Amino acid sequence: MRLADFILHDLECILQEWEDFAATLAPSEQRWDKAMLRDHAKKMLEVISADLAEPQTRHEEIKKSKGHNADPGVQITAATIHGKERLASGFSLEAAVAEYRALRASVTRLWQKSLQNKPILDTAIGDLIRFNEAIDQSITESVISYSFEKEQQMRVFDTVLSSLPDISFTFTLDGRFSYVNKALTELFACPSDQLIGKNFTDIGLPNGAELQRQIQQVIYTKKQFRSEMSYTAASGQWGFYDYIFVPVLDKKGLVEAVVGTARNVTERKTKEDQNWYKANYDLLTGLPNRRFFLDRLEQEIRNAARTGVRTALLFIDLDHFKEANDQYGHDVGDLLLRLVTERLRSCIRETDTAARMGGDEFTVILQNLLDTKHIELVAGKILTELRRPFQIGNDTLHISASIGITFSPQDASTPEYLIKNADQAMYMAKKAGRNQFCFFSSV
Repeated sequence: MRLADFILHDLECILQEWEDFAATLAPSEQRWDKAMLRDHAKKMLEVISADLAEPQTRHEEIKKSKGHNADPGVQITAATIHGKERLASGFSLEAAVAEYRALRASVTRLWQKSLQNKPILDTAIGDLIRFNEAIDQSITESVISYSFEKEQQMRVFDTVLSSLPDISFTFTLDGRFSYVNKALTELFACPSDQLIGKNFTDIGLPNGAELQRQIQQVIYTKKQFRSEMSYTAASGQWGFYDYIFVPVLDKKGLVEAVVGTARNVTERKTKEDQNWYKANYDLLTGLPNRRFFLDRLEQEIRNAARTGVRTALLFIDLDHFKEANDQYGHDVGDLLLRLVTERLRSCIRETDTAARMGGDEFTVILQNLLDTKHIELVAGKILTELRRPFQIGNDTLHISASIGITFSPQDASTPEYLIKNADQAMYMAKKAGRNQFCFFSSV
């Protein structure tokens, strides 16, 4: 019996033999679909059997053994379909080739067994040679098809990532770029071939060393890492980026690479900063508003309680501001408040806090006070500055201020009571004739 006839006659026996043998070659974590594998093996054997049944010249044998005419883009065979579908099923190239090795071993073993106690004819040897050439040809076609499909997937993958505005990249385990998309090359103004193999430190990123530590942390913990950073591109344009590093785990749970993506969130960040500023600062004067002031005051109260060093709160109300606002108009009144803010800032330290409570009311927090002399000097300076005439256009405006002063922790230990005490002391200054300061007294 010729080998071609043997294959067709004992097809099921060969498939079972091959299936058992192939199962021993499969990685323990690889789940093989037996029905799918058997169907592929059957088709390959039928094609090989048909090929063995056809006579061929020596030139054709050599050509086939070298894997010629195995272009998956031109010729579709059972082997090229095998390679394509194995990639789609998640098989490694090694596992896909192992199927052919198992098939070769199964047919050879059973063929030799059938020839026991029988004379070995030249035709049997020739058939075996042609069978091995056919298997080699199929392996070549399958590998080329597998590789062609994988390369095509990579091209599609790269095209997709390069078309995205987000930055995408991958790192090797020693923290070096193994892939970069178009967005990253444009950001760094550097072609991909000059980035591959380098790390963040190599390309001169200001916080490159910290980013490299974060990558190693992802590799060590097997957990993703997310953060934000600012970066000024080669073009000089500043941006704020939200980025994430994610570990890529193999089938054994070991990290084999790190994937990174980054998104330009400058617009969002700018809007968040603007919203935060609007929520915490007075838009007219640029001073902290009541909300921000209360938070800062509470921090200073806790600090005073912890260190024993006093904190003073000054409550400032402008004298005659309403009259000036009514006489000259709200635009002049707004400009007057801005000028008051400038003079107020000039009277205090950078570590102190001035705030606008609303209308013509301001507050000042003076930190780390050892005696009252400094407070009196600051309060006196504020009074002097605010009673100096304000020149706005052709108009000269005259105002002054009444200031109430209270201390933490001796007078109160909560923001509400401190403000109440300072407000009460301010009204004492008003009643006393304005343009002066008064300390809070509980008696």
